[in-house]
Amino acid sequence: MTTLAAHGVSIDVPAGWEAELSTQPDPSTVDQTVDPLPSPLVVLHTANFSLPAERDDYGAGAVETMDRNGIFAALVEFGAASVGTMLFAAQGVPGRLAPEDFASDQLNVAVPGHAGLQHFFHVDARAFCLYVVIGSHSRRGVLVPEFNRVLSGLSIA
Repeated sequence: MTTLAAHGVSIDVPAGWEAELSTQPDPSTVDQTVDPLPSPLVVLHTANFSLPAERDDYGAGAVETMDRNGIFAALVEFGAASVGTMLFAAQGVPGRLAPEDFASDQLNVAVPGHAGLQHFFHVDARAFCLYVVIGSHSRRGVLVPEFNRVLSGLSIA
């Protein structure tokens, strides 16, 4: 197992999984006279298959390549303006996801057989969306617990 950590986000990456972390500027801090060095927003991708180089924040370009055993997750940080809004009211990284919460209508990119989940939350003054896609809705009882083991290694400071 290896650990990937940057910008206050850390994840333990088990064997057979890939993870990549990137950043982007916070569009809500465009006035650099207020904050000349705004903190970048984190985008973390992890998957139990090879991540393609070309993909968007929510995995378009990757989820289409998954087989029925595939799991893809994106942790996408939102700007300071999102903190304190109702959408991000949940406190803390979710401890466990439930298989029954995964559905095909939660997908950013509709792929037959896939299921997804979106969970919005905040940690201190940081707002996030955890977006998870599994390769088979019928296998969610196996795939979601596998992802929960990865999720248990995610921390945000």
